[in-house]
Amino acid sequence: MALFPPGKGGGDGVVAYGRKGKGILIHAITDAAGMPIASCTTPANGDERAQVIPLLDAVKARIGKVRR
Repeated sequence: MALFPPGKGGGDGVVAYGRKGKGILIHAITDAAGMPIASCTTPANGDERAQVIPLLDAVKARIGKVRR
């Protein structure tokens, strides 16, 4: 089963993945409920892997006893 099967009418079945162009990338970390914990934006032509460590550093971890 192809992930992107060709549409009706044929086609060669090649998927054009495109290029990053103008714009921004929004990097975000969310909790299990989908609420954002940390986020940052970078240019669309930037390196996504370089943003992992700064984004994780922005998360403030709570350590200690749970209070009421």
